[in-house]
Amino acid sequence: MRSRCGVLAAVLLGGLVGFGTPLWAQGRTVSGTVKDSLTGEGIEAARVAVQGTAMLVSTNQQGQFTLTGLPAGAVTLMVRAVGYRRREVPAGPGTTSVAVTLSKDVFHIEEIVVTGQATGVERRNLANAVATIGSEDLSTHPTASLEQQLQGKVAGADISTNGGAPGGGVQVRLRGVTSINATAEPLYVVDGVVVSDIAIPSNANALTGAAGGSNPALTQDGQVNRIADINPGEIESIEILKGASAAAIYGGRAANGVVIIHTKRGLPGTTRVQIYQRFGYSSLLRKIGARRFADAAAVDASGGFPAGTGAKYCGTSACPYFDHEEQLGGQRKLSEETTANITGGTDRTRYYVSGTYEHEPGVIVNTAFARQSVRLNLDQHFSDKLNMQVSTNVLHTRAERGITNNDNNGVSYYYVLTGTPSFIDLQRKADGTFPVNSFQASNPLQTAALVDNKEDVWRFIASDRLQWTPVATTRSDLRLSATGGLDYFIQKNAIFSPPELQFEPQDGLPGTSLLSNSDNLNLNLDGNAVHTWRGTGFTATTSAGIQYARRSLDIDRTTSRNLIAGQQNVSAGTAVSVLENRQLIKNLGFFGQEELLLMRERLSLTAGFRADQSSLDADPRKLFYYPKAAASYRFEGHGGSFVDEFKLRAAYGQTGNEPLYGQRFTPLNSTLNIGGLPGLVVLGTTGAVDLHPERNKEVEFGFDGQFLKNRLSIEASGYQKNVSDLLLTRNLPPSNGFAQEIFNGGALRVRGVEVAAAITPKQTRDVQWLFRTTFSKNHSKITELPVDPFQTGGFGV
Repeated sequence: MRSRCGVLAAVLLGGLVGFGTPLWAQGRTVSGTVKDSLTGEGIEAARVAVQGTAMLVSTNQQGQFTLTGLPAGAVTLMVRAVGYRRREVPAGPGTTSVAVTLSKDVFHIEEIVVTGQATGVERRNLANAVATIGSEDLSTHPTASLEQQLQGKVAGADISTNGGAPGGGVQVRLRGVTSINATAEPLYVVDGVVVSDIAIPSNANALTGAAGGSNPALTQDGQVNRIADINPGEIESIEILKGASAAAIYGGRAANGVVIIHTKRGLPGTTRVQIYQRFGYSSLLRKIGARRFADAAAVDASGGFPAGTGAKYCGTSACPYFDHEEQLGGQRKLSEETTANITGGTDRTRYYVSGTYEHEPGVIVNTAFARQSVRLNLDQHFSDKLNMQVSTNVLHTRAERGITNNDNNGVSYYYVLTGTPSFIDLQRKADGTFPVNSFQASNPLQTAALVDNKEDVWRFIASDRLQWTPVATTRSDLRLSATGGLDYFIQKNAIFSPPELQFEPQDGLPGTSLLSNSDNLNLNLDGNAVHTWRGTGFTATTSAGIQYARRSLDIDRTTSRNLIAGQQNVSAGTAVSVLENRQLIKNLGFFGQEELLLMRERLSLTAGFRADQSSLDADPRKLFYYPKAAASYRFEGHGGSFVDEFKLRAAYGQTGNEPLYGQRFTPLNSTLNIGGLPGLVVLGTTGAVDLHPERNKEVEFGFDGQFLKNRLSIEASGYQKNVSDLLLTRNLPPSNGFAQEIFNGGALRVRGVEVAAAITPKQTRDVQWLFRTTFSKNHSKITELPVDPFQTGGFGV
């Protein structure tokens, strides 16, 4: 480790030469305003720079600025603002004031997109397909979780829910299926910190028996991806790195793409306070429905019930009709969200403070989701060379999810409803008890009213980024930065199923209490060096760095049955089982990248690599290398032409997908005491001696175009992924001592196309109309399988 760091430092320092700092004499002053071309209002925090110098100022709340010490001759001002198209403004020798108007950058072609751990490039020069979602897109409609905000907005993203419970779990897949047994979720980065997106099950399987068909129990509890904790209202922008070339800089954890989240930050100027509220309610959009029987004869003629059922429930008159689904899911309680934020500061110190309270009742009784969030983001410029960014976020979420997912014990509400006729009354009686559902194992109205399935999460996310610019000249600059961050949360799941429930006595152990406590800690440390050299008609950016990550997870589960006197305490059961799962993962990575902008920013070339080692691999000291390369060329149209700008791009990259925790180990299990001593046995599965990450090699081609005076934008991409070294399981001969071995083998190919289009039919002061649409298609195929064909899932699907 020490020798690698020494070599890296030598490369970074030894390659930096030719610096100098020019001296500017006292010069003239130029003042001006920067305004929106549609509304005429001043643009706050716009940046006004003098080309060829290091001079840079920001506009105030009214859009005003003042530049002092300008050279006596003619200069060119470069004016930029977030969400607007940049503009170059000439200022002659006698100019003392300028008035600048900027037009909206509706298609985000001039925004800075991440291309490395500490570098970025304008979208117009980007050589990869990277989707960006701004805060204005996130605020158009409220959703319970961040992932739901991405639905329909990202070409190539398959976003699905695993249930309809409030705050419910969502899965994100970028560019198709890329693995059989490894993780499929993208990597999430918030303000430079890799955060946890783990979905910890509640252990509801102990009630539902969802794993009875041999499907993994821990994937069927309707668990929530912890990215759902993040408050969408505090996000400034989201960048989705879909291709391997764009994501390769994150190495062995980026095979499924990378989602980079930037939260809102303060703006200089007077303190501004915003408070807004949302109210609404949810209701069933569509019911599964139930047959309405006219009379007893119709019941008996249906053939679905024992003889005499019609007479028992309908008598000689018309059969009663009970809308069980409305009784279960007809709740229409008011949901609310209240947010207050404060922002302001000076050119030296800026702050953003936000607080949110959100409560969303579910349509089913005893289901709800609530979130509280407090955020503090600080930006401190100590000097022109040293600045710091601090981001902190405290989150608290509570969820009551009910029992709505897969089920093999007749417990899940909708599984039971589909087999319950409409002529039986399941509602609570006057004495407080519920009738027995003689057609199913449980009464769903009783289950919903009495079962508690609660989840409580406290979370703290923080990052600190310190950047020092020891050299900044008209020709070159050097930036050194260090970022540290942590993501810590504790999660408590408590499920209580009282003994009086209809289904509880079936196993002879009436009453179940389940308690799970989990804590997760992610630590990140990054060090980066970026050198930029600006020549005549070209810019060269060299970056290199190191990244260390540590992840620990501890899950304790207690299952208690046959509760004494129906007490909820897990200690009140006569049949108690305890399970603990502990994980510790360490990753270390090195990276380097070179970016060139040539031919007056028409040609963009990028090449880089990442080297990773992980404690999940069989050899935790071995480095695995992931290269990348990309190129794009931009054609500019002329006034009056149909094409305003057209870019061709191509990219190639490699990423990895790590083995799952524990696959490299030979697991042990406890057995009965032997002579008073605890015994251990070796389980039947072992990991291969050379277990290593899956490797994804991807090539991507595409084009981006702006047409009709920048009113139409089209982005199209085609790609092919070749995934090798898939993580598979093979049978071993009994003489080996093990039944199965986890190893790398086999290959998978994914081919796909993506198209994203946007048009602005109307852009005026009062009306701003933007229409977007996306199309994507991909096809995955196993091209090599060194084991016998097999089916995944307990139901053969």
